[in-house]
Amino acid sequence: MQTINHINSTFKVTKNVSNTNGFLLPNFLYEKIKETAYESVKKFYLQENIPEFSDFKFKMYKNAFLNDKLTIQAQLVKQDDKGYWVNIFITKSKNRLNHQETIGSALFKFPKVKEAYHESKTAC
Repeated sequence: MQTINHINSTFKVTKNVSNTNGFLLPNFLYEKIKETAYESVKKFYLQENIPEFSDFKFKMYKNAFLNDKLTIQAQLVKQDDKGYWVNIFITKSKNRLNHQETIGSALFKFPKVKEAYHESKTAC
């Protein structure tokens, strides 16, 4: 599998996106992951309306807490005649050693849309 596209998105867990115990809200993380996945494939579609993904797998390994700095890394890992596969890793900074700890991963499949190109000509 050849990597065609790579996108990083970063954010910090704040009070607005965490619950009263300081845990990152799952729905916020899901939306951030989805946005990053769409960003990875938008250049392959002619229109702005990218079709909804047809398959999705998500695994959460650890929790994110208030003030954690998270990075969402998206890679287009496979392109075939049926669609585009985007692999996502969610990591957080660990200590002062510049290490990254994986807290989750996801895999999205976006369908390939067969779009007809229409050319319209007008008389001048």
